Amino acid sequence: MSANVVLNADSGAVERGDPMPRSGAEILADALRGFGVPMVSLIPGEGILELVDALAVRAPSIRLASFRHEAGMAYAAQAAGQLSGVPGICLAARAPGALNTTLAIHTAYTDSAPMIMVIGQASMDVSGREAMLNADDFQRVFGPLTKWVGVIDSPARIGEMLSRAWHVALSGRRGPVVLVMPENVAQQRVVVRDPLLPKLPQPAISTADMATFRERVTHAKQPVLVAGGTGWTDASLRSLTALAARHVIPVATTYRRRDLIDHDDAGFIGEIGLGVDPALAKRIADADLLIVLNGRLGELNTVGAGSFKGFTLLDPARETGGDAMHLVHLHADANEINTVYRADLAVQVEPNGFVASWLDATSTSDDSAWIAPAVRDARTQWRDDARRDRLRFIESGRCEGPVDLRAIYATLDAALQPDAVVTSGAGSYAVWPQRYLKHRRYGTQLGPKSGAMGYGLSAAIGAALTLGPDRQVVAIAGDGCLMMHAEELETAVRLRISLLLIVVNNCSYGAIDGAQRRMFGRATGTALGAIDFAAFARSFGADGVTVTDTAGFAPALQRALDAPGVKLIELRVPSSVGKPLS
Repeated sequence: MSANVVLNADSGAVERGDPMPRSGAEILADALRGFGVPMVSLIPGEGILELVDALAVRAPSIRLASFRHEAGMAYAAQAAGQLSGVPGICLAARAPGALNTTLAIHTAYTDSAPMIMVIGQASMDVSGREAMLNADDFQRVFGPLTKWVGVIDSPARIGEMLSRAWHVALSGRRGPVVLVMPENVAQQRVVVRDPLLPKLPQPAISTADMATFRERVTHAKQPVLVAGGTGWTDASLRSLTALAARHVIPVATTYRRRDLIDHDDAGFIGEIGLGVDPALAKRIADADLLIVLNGRLGELNTVGAGSFKGFTLLDPARETGGDAMHLVHLHADANEINTVYRADLAVQVEPNGFVASWLDATSTSDDSAWIAPAVRDARTQWRDDARRDRLRFIESGRCEGPVDLRAIYATLDAALQPDAVVTSGAGSYAVWPQRYLKHRRYGTQLGPKSGAMGYGLSAAIGAALTLGPDRQVVAIAGDGCLMMHAEELETAVRLRISLLLIVVNNCSYGAIDGAQRRMFGRATGTALGAIDFAAFARSFGADGVTVTDTAGFAPALQRALDAPGVKLIELRVPSSVGKPLS
């Protein structure tokens, strides 16, 4: 509600007049409504009670979604930010609530997801006195986990601080921001106008750098383009796919960004990172031009074939110049370039703007027309071989036991709509959809790069709240992963969300079990007790069914997809089931 709009206490009608005094909580509630925030996740508690009430009264267009655990609400906000492209918003109460979100905040940072968490703090007049439920220095706590932590010291500065938080969350490498609002700031009344939505900087590629880029694209015989990161638009990704096809460049994605390219496209060759196809890893090593667009070259994206060690896909000490691979790194954040790998062409550029510039440059002088016939023939063979490697990879592998996970994901893939959103957490169970489940639309994959267990269900709730009831949402979890935050099943049921949860139950922390056996020849502490997840789901009011063989999955899936509400399918697999067997 703007500063010159007030509610008539008797009739509730809106009247316009001079700006009226508002509390800090009311100012922030009005600003969030003015910024078009559709949903706020929260757990009400000390420090945010004024803000929760102000949102309920003054911003009825904002859906307030109350969760069971602060990590769940923060994962949901992270998912909302990643899918919507604007910051997801969540509210955390004093120290116990705020500190419960740390892993989720770290996940938003590693996933480059825009997000703003507002933390309620004790009044400033008791700062440093160890107030009840309080932590006096959230800047030290959350500083290493976020892009910025701001403390609001006056209600008159709320608009300024929110605008800055919005800008920081969306600029450069996107990520989480924390705003701390003491209770006295939330309660004090001032006259102030609402903030305007900030305009974001759009770093662009220079004419000289574009010319260099086009020259290298024109002459490369074995190029690979790797797309990654967040902040894309559908139109840009379609244009990027078309440009890659025009220039005969195979396209891979960074880890857990598989939804950037349609998997049925003839130029899509897979995903780097954990579980990378050895053939793809070798192809990147053999490339004479590697274009990394909006992706980060950190540990996860540089894991070598058959390895869990980062910075082995490419040698940080690789030679440059001459006949060596040319590395072109284009990223919206200058801090992501030349951190480990020296780029032959390093450009800070917003990804959608870069694609538009490349498209515009080729509209007047098509680079592909200048590719020598011998180079084009070599490049066509290179791309087609890479695509055959990709198809061979996803058609190979096997699963032991009565539930064939390869067949499960083939069935799921055939049944889902092209824009269905699939979420997962961390664990060996996640390797199966990573390899065998296709993505055909942008914004259909959510999975943490932080290794956070318990992520999938909460993220699915955030996705459903963000996208609405017409989009299919499927969460995939292992038994160990789900039980980290299984309480959010009740949240999904209470909020009347429609989603499907698939639980792969092998009564084990499967990824750690496999790692221990590789390292020591034995496992310790990884065996888990049996849980009847179907009955567990029913106890919350969801539908639950258990599948013990491959044939039982298809009818269970069809019933689940046809029914509204929250559904759970438990797949019981042997404890030995880990990643696909060769």
